[in-house]
Amino acid sequence: MSMNELANMHMMLNYMRGTYKVLEEELQTAAKALGLTQAEQHILWIVSFEKDVTISRIAKIGLWDVSTVMQVIKRLKDKQLVQVVKKSDDRRISYVMLTEEGKKKRKESEQLDLKIYRFFKKWLEDETKKEFIAELIELHREINQHFHGREYVKWIESTTKNIAE
Repeated sequence: MSMNELANMHMMLNYMRGTYKVLEEELQTAAKALGLTQAEQHILWIVSFEKDVTISRIAKIGLWDVSTVMQVIKRLKDKQLVQVVKKSDDRRISYVMLTEEGKKKRKESEQLDLKIYRFFKKWLEDETKKEFIAELIELHREINQHFHGREYVKWIESTTKNIAE
């Protein structure tokens, strides 16, 4: 690797990490205000999109290990925000569903006011940046498809449509 490539990689990785750190801290603060962890809030959203979903599917969508999801689901059950049920057609598989309290909590979590998103919207007021943003979104889509697969990208796109409707 040339020194120029190393310098570019260093800059890219640290800028991405710094941006992610701001987003992660904001999401954690927002979740904490609702009495949740960031992972708990994320799982509430996944379950709300999927209606009844297996733990392994949650792990796949959330990019976690199954054991991590099981721990978070246990905490959400203790908070009475989800229930785990077995369907009569196959008792071996457990499905996670939101309780009424879980639906309310998930709805409350829509009230996100992220500083990073406000910055992004302000930055986009410059009309010359609109095309760049479309390209940036496409870059992130392709990165995620490469590392997490087509199914992951398809899930993001379909749930995005659900939100927009």
